[in-house]
Amino acid sequence: MYSRIAFATAACAALFSASAFAQQNYPNKPITLIVPFGPGGTSDIMARLMQQPLSDALGASVVVDNKAGAGGAIGMTALKNAQPDGYTIGLSVIGPEMLQPALRNTGYTPDSFDHLCGTYDVPLMLMVKPDSRFKQLSDVINAAKAAPGQLTYGSSGTGTVLHLSMAMLLDQAKTDGLHVPYKSSGEMITGLLGQQIALFAETPTISTQYKLRGLAVLAKDRLAAYPDVPTSAEGGFPLQASVWGGFIAPKGLPAPVRQKLEAACEKAAHSAAYKQKAEQMNTPLVWRNGADYGVFVKAEQARYTQLIKTLGLAEKQ
Repeated sequence: MYSRIAFATAACAALFSASAFAQQNYPNKPITLIVPFGPGGTSDIMARLMQQPLSDALGASVVVDNKAGAGGAIGMTALKNAQPDGYTIGLSVIGPEMLQPALRNTGYTPDSFDHLCGTYDVPLMLMVKPDSRFKQLSDVINAAKAAPGQLTYGSSGTGTVLHLSMAMLLDQAKTDGLHVPYKSSGEMITGLLGQQIALFAETPTISTQYKLRGLAVLAKDRLAAYPDVPTSAEGGFPLQASVWGGFIAPKGLPAPVRQKLEAACEKAAHSAAYKQKAEQMNTPLVWRNGADYGVFVKAEQARYTQLIKTLGLAEKQ
């Protein structure tokens, strides 16, 4: 009996030592970064801007894995179900992490993840093709009122902030439009250029990348990089909506691993390489450490959950 107890104790000690060594030796293999949207949109762009600086800070390759669908919920579900060992992390975005669980039962909530850092928070801009007949926000509203339910606007998925921002605008204008959801912003842009939709709300990053024309910024003030684009409030509709994001991991990271990831995130986000590229894309660094980012997401969750209820968009459970 004594020998069996001693053996079991020794085995447990060995397992504990191996686990402790693995955590101290972290990372010793590539890390998967799940992006819950397809290539081409703001989320994908922001993840890839951080990919190399984060690899450099960690001393291990970071590999982007795009998992699109269901407004980002597919990618978030895959992240939640991954092992909390630090070798699978994800890009946190307002829609997939926080809005989708407010709309329906996704099987996860923001509490399902460890928040590592927040890196950007960018106001949305209403944008159209350069040759669009819409020259200002009032043109859009007038067209929607002239043909209720026929103004086509896109989003990267039902319940995303891109969808909700347009729904809020049309609700304030007391009219309606035809929502056309896509799997990603990249597909949505193709839809705009192919005239399947007339407009959408996205970040200035997209306007810069694809040379689209801004009509209105959904923010309190005009953006310094777009001084000629008025705010929606100037057009009579005081909306504020932004796309924010950062990095998260499955809940339950070992403390040493989490500390290394948070430190690497801070080093990468403040690197000259990242900051320069982010500023070029008009998506400058907005830094939040892990604790602050978690608190911020909680506050946003409360605000948007109430909005979704007010608009009657939540599915009945």
